[in-house]
Amino acid sequence: MAVMTAAEEEAREKLAQCGRALNRAGLYGLGGHVSLRLPESDLILITPGGGLDKARLRPSDLTIIDAAGARVIGPYPPPLETAIHTAVHAARPELGSVAHLHAHWSTVFSVLDVPLDIVLLPAGSLGGPPPTFDLPHLVVTAEQGQQLNAALGQAAAVLMRWHGITVVGLTIEEMFNRAIMLEENARLLWEARQIGRPLPLDLAAANQASAGPAVDVRTFNYHVNLERAVEDQRHTGRSAEHPK
Repeated sequence: MAVMTAAEEEAREKLAQCGRALNRAGLYGLGGHVSLRLPESDLILITPGGGLDKARLRPSDLTIIDAAGARVIGPYPPPLETAIHTAVHAARPELGSVAHLHAHWSTVFSVLDVPLDIVLLPAGSLGGPPPTFDLPHLVVTAEQGQQLNAALGQAAAVLMRWHGITVVGLTIEEMFNRAIMLEENARLLWEARQIGRPLPLDLAAANQASAGPAVDVRTFNYHVNLERAVEDQRHTGRSAEHPK
């Protein structure tokens, strides 16, 4: 058995942290899975599918798959819908992370014939309302994976009709921030529509300080730090004194 590299060890820890944080945020439970491209490799690290308690996800629970989705090493077989990850990673090699989630409020909009307008300033990082994938099936074949990827295009996320969402990012932090903001935006939009007509965000005029790698890292660290002792928390982020 090959010795685990420091890069793989770090990737495993970060993906396990991401999974637990998404679970605490209510975006990831019985269904869903998250992948992270291993550095300088064609291999993909992926979380298990349904059945495993995501609140207690450990680095050793993760599986490595190849570009075709076959298990290379790991205690659990790849998720049923691994084709989501292999298709998107193959088409967009710049992406570091892909997540398929059954986030509640985003999924509400997947069953509505209305756009998921962007109304929350931090959600401007999504670039606009997500497109939709309209095939009423689980994504279990290479062809279905390619169809989903075509619906996603160059977007940050795609609503999977009657099903859930797929969210991507150049880094795991960007994917995580986009997933959190998409869900918060969907909830806020639904609530606002119960009162009146929401005001969609003018993306061209939006404050770009609410997006970017520093914001992605801050959001990720905030949610991950919830499980760390105070003395181990990473004190990074923005303040009025240090805005960047």
